[in-house]
This record gives sequence, structure tokens and C-alpha cells, in this order.
Amino acid sequence: MITLLKKYWLTILYVLIVLILCFMNPAAFPASPVKNFDKLVHVLMFLGLSGVVFFDNTNYLRSPISKMRIFLSSLLFPIALGGLIEIMQADLTKTRTGDWYDFFSDQIGAFIGYVIALLINNYFLLREKI
Repeated sequence: MITLLKKYWLTILYVLIVLILCFMNPAAFPASPVKNFDKLVHVLMFLGLSGVVFFDNTNYLRSPISKMRIFLSSLLFPIALGGLIEIMQADLTKTRTGDWYDFFSDQIGAFIGYVIALLINNYFLLREKI
């Protein structure tokens, strides 16, 4: 358990921050003049989550990682978490509602983060070969 906490401390911290933000009362946030600004926030939160999970898994690019593990952890985990958050917002809170568009934004962010992480990983792998 301690090893898990040491290896994934950044992911755990990031997930806790995402959970806090997703369950705060919306009235606590300033109103944005930009329509659907919250969707951009969802994209950015889950893009970051995907990247953080990837880099924790590779121990900051110091160890190789299987493509299946990259896929499962860096793409599917954030998507599953986004879906779970939307379900919990709909069923467990009075100040939040589950939103399909938020979930879709989470998926877009996770996918972009996944692609960026793969590109960064490939860049460093190619650089090591030179």
C-alpha cells in the first residue's frame, strides 16, 4: 500500500483535486461570460489527469511501459472516473447534476491527454536511441 502511495502520489492528489472541484457548489465559482466555459474546464482537467497518470506510471519517463497499460491507465481510467463523477453528481448531490456534455468533455480531454502523453513518450524513446 505504501509503495502504491509513493508511486502514484501525484495521481492521487490530482484525483482528489478533481473530485473536490466537481463536487463543490457551483455558486462558489465566479460566473463566466463565456458560454459553456465549464466544458473547457472539464477538457483541461481530464487532459491533465490523463497526463499525470501516464507520467506516474512511467515514473516520469524513466521506465518503459506496455501499450496496454498506457491505454488502460491513461485513457480508460480518466474516462471511467469522469462517468462515475457524473453519476455521483446526479444521484448524490443537491447542488450538482449529471451532464452528458460534461462526460463527453471529460472523454475529449482524456483522449487529448493520452495522445500528448504518447507523443512525449515516443519523443523521449527516439531521443534515447540516438
